[in-house]
Amino acid sequence: MYIKALVLGPVSANCYIICDEAAKVGAVIDPGDFNGTLLKEIRASGMNELKYIFCTHGHFDHIAGVGRLKEQYPGAQILVGEKDAAALNDSVLSLAAYFGAPFYPCIADKALKDGDTITMGNIDFKVIAAPGHTQGGVMYYCENEKAVFTGDTIFKGSVGRTDFFGGSMPTLMNTLKTIKKLPPDVDIYSGHGECTTVKNEKEYNMYLR
Repeated sequence: MYIKALVLGPVSANCYIICDEAAKVGAVIDPGDFNGTLLKEIRASGMNELKYIFCTHGHFDHIAGVGRLKEQYPGAQILVGEKDAAALNDSVLSLAAYFGAPFYPCIADKALKDGDTITMGNIDFKVIAAPGHTQGGVMYYCENEKAVFTGDTIFKGSVGRTDFFGGSMPTLMNTLKTIKKLPPDVDIYSGHGECTTVKNEKEYNMYLR
């Protein structure tokens, strides 16, 4: 699986371009902005079809580019956790109004539930509910590729904040138990900062001990 990380938007959020190189289909995870660099990297990935726009949660710094990317690729399906779906069309729920950030509303093509499976070519992504940072956060776990895209649930050495609407530290701590159960060699692609592994976080992240 091809994975390209970009840092986009005013809060330096990670956006991931992923592609099944054999089937030449791909997806974008958390486009926090829409610009020429994003389009260039989508084309450079080798995909012939952008099939999905994955959203890990509904905060503005991760979804600001979703609507305009959908306009560019109308066949791509916007996917988000069911309890965060409303944030894609609401500047208050997305925190864009709170931070005075530009907001481009859009509507999800599919609201996801825990345990759903999304197929992209020969790659399957299992949807794992990840409430805590937001009510409807989700993670996308690709078992065969040993990769999980976590949004702001966990970072290298830390976790996402829980003081915004819908956040809950006890709920987040419960979600982290799911990450601890993943194989140690799974790569964690988070919403901000460097890539890490389950093994590394179990050893050095105080929230997973």
